[in-house]
Amino acid sequence: MREFTASTMRSLAFLTRLPPARRAFTGTHPLGEDVHSFPLAGLIAALPAALILFLGPAVGLSALVVASLAVAALVFVTGVLHEDGLGDVADGLGGHHERDRALAIMKDSRVGSYGALALILSVALRIAILAELVEAGPAGAALAMLGVAAASRGAMAWLWASLPSASVGGTADRAGRPDRRNGRASLLIGDGLYIVAGILAVGFGPTLAGFLLGGLVLLWFRGFIERRLGGQTGDCLGASQQLVEIAALLGLALGSG
Repeated sequence: MREFTASTMRSLAFLTRLPPARRAFTGTHPLGEDVHSFPLAGLIAALPAALILFLGPAVGLSALVVASLAVAALVFVTGVLHEDGLGDVADGLGGHHERDRALAIMKDSRVGSYGALALILSVALRIAILAELVEAGPAGAALAMLGVAAASRGAMAWLWASLPSASVGGTADRAGRPDRRNGRASLLIGDGLYIVAGILAVGFGPTLAGFLLGGLVLLWFRGFIERRLGGQTGDCLGASQQLVEIAALLGLALGSG
């Protein structure tokens, strides 16, 4: 139990702005060994957003305002980590650049047209879908947010484990790539939390739709970056989290009203 707590704290320190417990870090510890705790870290990161979704309508806020505040809270807690990855991947792979040029663009801190558009669409889609879920029921929207946060971090860990590093010395490479067993464990834990939360939130049908949409998007994205880059990077992991989150939320919104 103590080691799992330490693992979760290390994951939170990497995936969010939340302050880590100093005792969780002893010596050199590859983050790849902690990916089984990514889903729980994602769920914790989404707690403020879930509370806003649940309590916002009770104080008279509209569904659109509540959803906007929830996305803002999530972005603040995660420090724009995953959005940054999505923007970089969109810039690097949005055009027809060859592998080395694409990787160089992804390392560039400047945001291009592809990246800006990807970030606008990511934020807009999440706000719109969450507003739909809030209108269907604030409690269901809060549970959906928690479940999707867990599943998308599990998906990110699985992608990390399933492909070699495309950028030697990059963030994901330095952190220590997880083995496939840990990657699968993280995916299963995230999916399990998602299924429970989804069924409680909106029922079996929309939960299955979100599971299938999220899975299809994850598999498509894995194949896409494998063809273009020959592997994954830290930016690719962040982008996968965003894509799976949007796809799963969309599935949960289907028929939820």
